[in-house]
Amino acid sequence: MNATAAVTAAPTTGDRNSRFAADSTAWPLLALGLILVMQFTLMFTRAINWDEFWFYYHIAEFSRGTLEQPLQTIHVRLFAWLPGMAGNTVDKIVIGRMAMLACEVVTLGAIYLMARRFVDKAPALLAPLLYVSAGFVFQHGFSFRTDPMATACLMVSLAILLRSRLDVKALAAFALLVALAGMITIKIALYAPAFIGIAWLRWSETGYSKGSALRLVLAAAGTVAAFAAIYSWHAQGLSAPANGAGMASSASQSMFFLGIPPFWHIALKGVAFSISLSIMIAITPALIRRSDAPLAEKLALAGLWLPVLTPLFYLNTLAYFYAFILAPVAVACAPAISSVLQRYSVKVLSLVVLVITSGIFLVEDRAVIDRQKQVVEAGERILPQGAAYFDFNGMLVHFTKANDFLSSWGLVQYAQRGANDYRNTMTQRPVPVLLANVEVLEDVMAGRPTLFSDADVAALRGSYIHHWGPFFVAGKQVNAPQQVEEEFLVPGTYRIEDGLLSVDGQSYTAGETLEISRGWHTLQGTATLRWGDARLMPDRSWDGGPLYVKF
Repeated sequence: MNATAAVTAAPTTGDRNSRFAADSTAWPLLALGLILVMQFTLMFTRAINWDEFWFYYHIAEFSRGTLEQPLQTIHVRLFAWLPGMAGNTVDKIVIGRMAMLACEVVTLGAIYLMARRFVDKAPALLAPLLYVSAGFVFQHGFSFRTDPMATACLMVSLAILLRSRLDVKALAAFALLVALAGMITIKIALYAPAFIGIAWLRWSETGYSKGSALRLVLAAAGTVAAFAAIYSWHAQGLSAPANGAGMASSASQSMFFLGIPPFWHIALKGVAFSISLSIMIAITPALIRRSDAPLAEKLALAGLWLPVLTPLFYLNTLAYFYAFILAPVAVACAPAISSVLQRYSVKVLSLVVLVITSGIFLVEDRAVIDRQKQVVEAGERILPQGAAYFDFNGMLVHFTKANDFLSSWGLVQYAQRGANDYRNTMTQRPVPVLLANVEVLEDVMAGRPTLFSDADVAALRGSYIHHWGPFFVAGKQVNAPQQVEEEFLVPGTYRIEDGLLSVDGQSYTAGETLEISRGWHTLQGTATLRWGDARLMPDRSWDGGPLYVKF
């Protein structure tokens, strides 16, 4: 074992005869197993996050032949079978989560293999335990989004770079995995310090030989070639591929910042929910600096640790991001774990981690996912086949989302465009339904201050009436003793409810239907005018509770 590995105290004779001695590696394995069991149950009971719906919406778009975005959508091919599974959208996302949990298990194995290069078996086993027990990793490590897949690909590629002989098979596997990770998410660039540090370590181990340098260059060149090949194949199968380079450039310009981190409060919550790993992260730099290990090894550990600083300049660091960025950091913390084991036993550390994680598991809000199922099922009942709608994140994946993803980045882009996106869309195509499943849409429909333009607010509030729960459908509440001119932006069949109404001089009574074209119409009377194709409201009442769990 090299110089960074710490020596733990030898167990007594009695302890040696016990499988669960204080310093036995059975403790982290037991804790790992129990945490994975808890995560398995959470797959079915934890609320679907908003971008999990968006992740699945791309798969549905691909199955309809309407997907245009080539970057960060390779998952649509990997999960092309999912829309054919039985159940509603929430059920299918839960099935997808099972694949993501498998990715997390692969990541845990890669963390252990890498940590084993620097420390003994016990601290190496504690490294993946501390990672998966970190609060945000525990909650989001199995989420149906890009992070678990990309993390698994990157960590296995790092393990290959660190532990393999770098022969032809290893280099090919490395190139394919990194290229695949790049197709999954462009934020793989945040792992650059880890790759550079390990590459330098491997080069130094061969005395900085030309042959080793050539292998590393081939690994990089193979990655670029594999990425180009996968991108070309994937893009050719899309309906009308968008400009991938332009998308990447736009994303990079919007994802970095200078100044106070906007999500600093989430980072602090992450520290509080991951106190054991946070302590290891804090003491690691000093231990690396004081270590008598070779410089190249210290640089490799530093490169693995540096991604933890990402929240200081990278914008999109919400809770789920930490499942992605903490994996290499856990490896860097292995020497710190080894050092702590000189004072505390493996048993104590394992049990402390397990107790904290169990607390997070017990306080989980398990009612939200049922509410999400209710909304998805209601949408499928209310909307006719092929209908378009406005919402936050493509929650109704079997219908056509007519607006952009309303993430923080999406709202920034909306503001930068300065266009009346919603009004413009409604003048070009019928959008008969609005699902107010995000605060900005709730604010619009409730008349509260909003980021939307005045024209868009007027178009939305003037075109939709409440239908059920968070659903609004095309319609108007008319109270006009005298003739008034009203603009209709959603053409189609409308039904008269609760009164009498004259439309363009023609009188209608409750229960009658009429066709209304897009444009201005003369109304007189008192009645509700509702989009005629809106299905009956679901039998279940709506409790008005939240649709998502806050970070």
